[in-house]
Amino acid sequence: MALTVLTGLGLLLVVGVVFSVAYGSQRITTAAVEQQQSAEGLRLATVARADVAIGVLLGSVEADFEGGVYAGEARREAILSAREALSDLEDGVADLAASDRLVGSPLPTLSDEFVDVADDVLDLLVAGDFDGAQRVANTIEGQTLNDRYLRLANEFIDIRDGLETEITDADTLLGRIGTVARFLVGFFIPAAVIIVYRELVIRRHKEMELEHRLDAERQLARAREEFVANASHELRTPLTGIAGMAMLLEEELALQGSDMSRELVDVIIRESSDLERIVEDLLTTARLDAGALHFSFEDVIVALEVEEATASLVRNGMDVTTSCKPGIVRADRTRLRQIIRNLLSNAMKYGGPNIRVVGETIGQSYVLVISDDGDGLPSQVERHLFERFVHRETEDARTDSVGLGLAIVHALVIGMGGAITYTHEDNESRFTIRMPLAPERPTTPTQRTTPTTTTNTDTEPVVTTPRGGDG
Repeated sequence: MALTVLTGLGLLLVVGVVFSVAYGSQRITTAAVEQQQSAEGLRLATVARADVAIGVLLGSVEADFEGGVYAGEARREAILSAREALSDLEDGVADLAASDRLVGSPLPTLSDEFVDVADDVLDLLVAGDFDGAQRVANTIEGQTLNDRYLRLANEFIDIRDGLETEITDADTLLGRIGTVARFLVGFFIPAAVIIVYRELVIRRHKEMELEHRLDAERQLARAREEFVANASHELRTPLTGIAGMAMLLEEELALQGSDMSRELVDVIIRESSDLERIVEDLLTTARLDAGALHFSFEDVIVALEVEEATASLVRNGMDVTTSCKPGIVRADRTRLRQIIRNLLSNAMKYGGPNIRVVGETIGQSYVLVISDDGDGLPSQVERHLFERFVHRETEDARTDSVGLGLAIVHALVIGMGGAITYTHEDNESRFTIRMPLAPERPTTPTQRTTPTTTTNTDTEPVVTTPRGGDG
């Protein structure tokens, strides 16, 4: 019996709390609606006063200039707007009165006085009696239209502030009732249910947080890809013009006016070459991230690609020694040249002054070694050498010692079925690339077939020819 009574009392208390919450919520909602109505009434009164004042002003201007100024259209618009605002004001006051909010309030009387005077002024404006409209607006029964507006506005403000206080009090009471309700819920619901619910909420929260983070990362990656792609295409157009004009200045003797012009041409060529490499790296990165990088495989003579990749760098003053024996690989010609150019640029910027490129066939692979006599890299950087922007992960690495270029080289070599390694031995930093040889064919490859001689300061010139049946 006692348990039943306690349970019944508890249920009654819970029901009472529920109804109290519902009543408090309804009270807050009603007060909020009425507060909005009072604020809207204040706005409408302000609009009406302003439009009436505009109409009176325009009428006075016309009267003063005796037909020299015509503002009839603007005056009619002001009159229409004022009448509409006054009509809406009367409706709003009527709605407030219907909710018993204006019991004992002078608001209806003040509203009627303001509307009546405003209507009189508007009627005189419509009739063309501009002086009469101004007199009515400025003084009627000892009060101006503005005086009536101020009294009406102050009453609206008092009602609005009172409703704000009522909402605050109701919200405070509702908060206290909510505290009691939470206590009752915690008392009557078994602890096991609370624990399960809590675990479910925590798990859901983690899932939502993970989804938000994944979505943010996807958006960031998408924005980065779009930026890189757009930047690459936007930079490529002026780059083509710069490089073309620079080459023209260099090749046409008639255009070379002085030593200074030659130096400027060299700077333009060098800078445009660096910019072209950066743009190509950005575009390649965007394609790699989007999974849209494709290779166009063909039989490629390595020595020819080394010569063409080093030609522009040698013109810019790079000291490069090349010694490449005959060999044909199966690769993408453009990407292979990009690999060689990036490694040479890396050696020029961060390696020693003496750079060598050596290539030879070993087994079923063509091995290309690009080395310099620099100090090499710290061991902690070497472990992450082919990752993007790895120099930012350690304070020991030199600024910009490794970056996007090597990561692209690694991706391109792997994508074409090769391998790349880095070593520092005998005071030399060496990047070793292994590319699979092209299968022997009964006919001569369709690549360039003109024998080419590469420059080697240490050994005799090496003649590279298309690979036929020499293996």
